[in-house]
Parts: sequence; C-alpha cells; structure tokens
Amino acid sequence: MRVLILVDAQFAIHERALIERVVVGLANEGVAAQVVLPKDRHLDEYGFDLLSEPIWYADRGLALTRSIRATQVAKRVVKDQGVKDSDSLGGVIDVVHVFGGGAWAMGRELARILDAGMVFEVWRAGLIESAKGLHLEESDRALFSVPERPFEAGLIKAGLGQRVHLAQWGAQVSSEMVNIFREEKNISIVLMSSGRQKEQCVAAFEGIADAIESHDDVMVFANLEVVERASLWAKVQERKLEDRFTIIDRSEDRRDLLLRCDIMVYPDTLHEERTLLLDVMGTGMAIIAGNDEYITPIQDSPGISIVDRPSRSAWAEKLKACLGDRDAARQSGLDSREYVSKHRRTGMYITAILDGYRSLCNDEQATGSE
Repeated sequence: MRVLILVDAQFAIHERALIERVVVGLANEGVAAQVVLPKDRHLDEYGFDLLSEPIWYADRGLALTRSIRATQVAKRVVKDQGVKDSDSLGGVIDVVHVFGGGAWAMGRELARILDAGMVFEVWRAGLIESAKGLHLEESDRALFSVPERPFEAGLIKAGLGQRVHLAQWGAQVSSEMVNIFREEKNISIVLMSSGRQKEQCVAAFEGIADAIESHDDVMVFANLEVVERASLWAKVQERKLEDRFTIIDRSEDRRDLLLRCDIMVYPDTLHEERTLLLDVMGTGMAIIAGNDEYITPIQDSPGISIVDRPSRSAWAEKLKACLGDRDAARQSGLDSREYVSKHRRTGMYITAILDGYRSLCNDEQATGSE
C-alpha cells in the first residue's frame, strides 16, 4: 500500500510531530508514505523528519487552477514512483490522507486524478461545515477521520455518517516519566493555547499570576501565539513578572522543553485535537484545562483538573490547590499518564487509520510497498 500525506501550512507548523509519527508508524507496518507540503511557506526551516524528501505543492491560486496544480503534483508522484508512462496517473497511490482543512479541496482533486481513496482528517469541529462543502460524489472512495467520538455527531447530521471513521490520536509515552516538583529546581508552569479565545487566555494568565504571588520559585512559560493574540506581554509587565516569564517561539520545535515542565495550563475550548496535550499527559505532568466536552481525554482522564468556569479566580484556585498539595498533583500526573498509556498511544492511532485505508481499497487493489 502507498499513501500520500497532504498537509496544509497551518497543520504542518502546529502538528509536525503527528505527521512525522504517521510516516514512521506506517513505515513500521510496511506502508510507504510520501508527504506533500505547501511551498513558499518557509516550512523548509522547520526540519521535518519524514524518512524521505517531501514533495512541494502550490497551495495558493485561483480555484480554477486547482486541478492544474493537483495534476502537477500527481505527475511528480508518478515520476518518483518510477512509472514511465506519465499519462497514466492511476494505480500508483492507494490513499490520499489530508491533514488541515486548507488542503481538503486539493486533496479531493489529487485523489480523483490518482484514482485513489481519500481520507480527510477532521481534527477540529469547525471542519464539519467544510466537509459538507466538499461536494463528494458517490464514486469517491472517501472517509472523514475523526479523533474523538463527539466529532461524529455533526458529520452524521450533515448526512456523511457512512463516511465517518474513528481514529483517535495518540501520544508517545516515554519509559521515563517527568519527576515533577523536584526540590532542587524551580517550579515551571507552561501556558499553552492558540490564543484565539482571548478572554479565556487572559483569565488563565491572571489566575497564574495570582497563584504564584507567594511562590518565588515558580517560572512561567507561554507559547508565542497566545502571548501575541491575547496581548499578554502588557499583562506580564503590569504584574511585574518579566523576570519570571519566558516566551517560546516556534513551540513545536521546543516540545522537548515543554514536556519537562511541572504544570500545564490549557485554557482552549475550541473543540480542537492537539497531540501536545496527549504528549503532556504521557509525561506525568500535572494538567489544568478548560472544559472542552469534545476532547475525550480531558473528560475521561481522572488526572486532569478541569476549570468549568474560565474565570481568573477559578484558574487561580486550581493552581493554588496544585501548588499547595504537590503529592496530589504528582498523583494526578500519574493518572493522566496511565490513561494515555492504556487508551491513547500513537500505535493505536496508526492501527486505526490503517483500518480506514484498507476499507477504501481491498487487498487486490492496493499497490505493493516495495
């Protein structure tokens, strides 16, 4: 079986880890995966580890030129596979798996040109409307892969229930867990968010600032997006926390740093799946999160402390409790780690998406991976 992984720019930047894991996981199962990334988006600066060089595609242009741009990619794919008759573009690729809504239309065109199955990753609830707008034909062998069961309802309501496939994202769980609240080091809190829910992000920051007023040994980290979109630096200055606050640019490149902190504050309730949350759960860190009913691990893991009312006082209360009872916080981290280990490992996701791929092409149709 051969698979194309088509990614839009936003997804490539924020979920590079997932793309890399999919490529490696499929390779371990004997499935060859070729990644296709948008060009002229500075993605070559991000150091993707994809086992092979990506193919670059033009993601910007008039809708009228989409078929032309997709054909260019298809011809490159066929050429790279060593097929001499470039006029015959079908039968080389079995499945086109599209990550990121910005690439869905291109993925549909590319799959049709290659006569391949198509899988669209519905990683956020906002893409359900986009699913209806794809205007799939009965002849299209297509699936909408959802990372959480709550995403299914919207697709079923849109009349796409027969095309829904559950493939829950997973984490890499290291054999060594993070030993949080070590006596010989400062405590580190990381605020991670897209920043698009400004009021919630500001409330979370103010709650952090309130909670650490009596703790001189606490440092705070935050990703650049939340600082810029929620205008947090002015708040940092108001609270005179400049010496204790670190901004992390290109946080995907610094995931190793984030996974060594003690506490993660995760205010987003945007109904979006993030591997970072799952990875943090896998380390044994303490987690305080907004109440996103779409994200099953937040709801089901006994270790996550949920903030039902995203107010400044609510965040402060949860953080003070965490800092005040560190044994309980350590146990919460262990509980989250156990949950991910049992239910949400990366290998489980790979198995699930392979099941989806196979449902789109039987063994006789699938190409060899040699």
